[in-house]
Amino acid sequence: MQRFIETTSLAAFAALLFLWSVPDVIAARNALLALLLVLALLLKPDFSQLSACLRQRSVAIPLLALTAWIALHCAVLAWNPGRAWHEAAQWFKAVPIFALGVALGQGPGWRTQPNRVSAWGGATVVAYLIYLIFQVIYKPWDLPAPAGQILLQTTRIGSRDLASYLGTALVALQLADLVAYSARGRGLVNGPVWLRALALIAATALTVATMTRNALPILLLLGVIAASAFIATRPRQTRLRAIALVAVAAVLLASGIAINVKHDARWARFATSVAIGLDIEHQKAWLAQEQTPLPLNAQGLPVDDSAYMRTAWMKGLLTEIARHPLGVGYDRNAFGNALRADYGKWVTTGHGHAGVFDFTVGVGIPGGLLLLAFFVALAAAGLRRWRDDRDAAGLALLLFVVSYASRAFIDGIVRDHMLEQFMLIAGLLLALAHTNKAQQA
Repeated sequence: MQRFIETTSLAAFAALLFLWSVPDVIAARNALLALLLVLALLLKPDFSQLSACLRQRSVAIPLLALTAWIALHCAVLAWNPGRAWHEAAQWFKAVPIFALGVALGQGPGWRTQPNRVSAWGGATVVAYLIYLIFQVIYKPWDLPAPAGQILLQTTRIGSRDLASYLGTALVALQLADLVAYSARGRGLVNGPVWLRALALIAATALTVATMTRNALPILLLLGVIAASAFIATRPRQTRLRAIALVAVAAVLLASGIAINVKHDARWARFATSVAIGLDIEHQKAWLAQEQTPLPLNAQGLPVDDSAYMRTAWMKGLLTEIARHPLGVGYDRNAFGNALRADYGKWVTTGHGHAGVFDFTVGVGIPGGLLLLAFFVALAAAGLRRWRDDRDAAGLALLLFVVSYASRAFIDGIVRDHMLEQFMLIAGLLLALAHTNKAQQA
């Protein structure tokens, strides 16, 4: 019976991770969340250890402080309290999902802790990898267009932006797995090293294939952190060999990025589009994208839509934060609410595609700082476990949080199911790392 519960929980968990980014299946996601809650209880967690994990002050304090600030903000500071409470439900739902992740990672089962780590870690990697593969399979390959244009298309299982964000998360987990395995012979998943390395190459290639430029700096950042951790754990006599291996990996990553740049025609207008995007007072297309034509560059051609809009939105976000330092009210479209108050009701822009700054426009600078403190606390918890014991779950937590938090500065992912996914996996990895520590104490 116990084995059946374990298998069912892994299957439900993997199905949820896959479906979370698929549009129009909200009922299925919620049903799987409810099922996982029941399965977490059937796994009979040690509630004293569960409580100890949740009560880690470095993580609990910023999380509870942020939750309390959001509640206070909705009650006192929001421009439209009713709307703010309605929208804030996504945060108040994400917090128990974080606790559910802790319960799943802390609960007993799979006989040994290493097997538990590899079970949950393997389910996560497999689910995300399958999602990325289906993203490519479902592209409209029958279109008479270059491959780069085909890869830009949205598929039936979601947009390429969501695939890219999951891709960087997957690369983070796989890098942690390989680095931890090289340090202790025990990684995040099971399997031969060649298969793990092949999976990492595939995940990186599939992420680059999403043709989302925002993924590229995140991949570089994750590579630098993982390479530093890998080299630091090598004995002095083999460190030169480790540096050579990192150099080969860097060349492969650079090659993938070069291919992305070559096949994405948008790069040719990137610099001029960014420069024009900074002029938010004279160029108004960023305020009403549908009604206002894009500005023209020096050659008389329209600017690159994505580069122009994201640049203008970023500057607009910073401007609105300065104008409304205490926020306008929790809302996925808080940026649009602020813009309409300052520019007029004709503005159609909703969110600014930069999650941390969108969040800060909504709940103010104190809320934005508390969100960053929560990210830092989670990353620091992972770093401590890696530093103290070369723990795979600890390094995975560090890289996963870095992936999400850095991406949240340039993508609108601090909302809805994207926030929920982050909270579940972060709670899971925190619990796996904490349980490892408790068993070794």
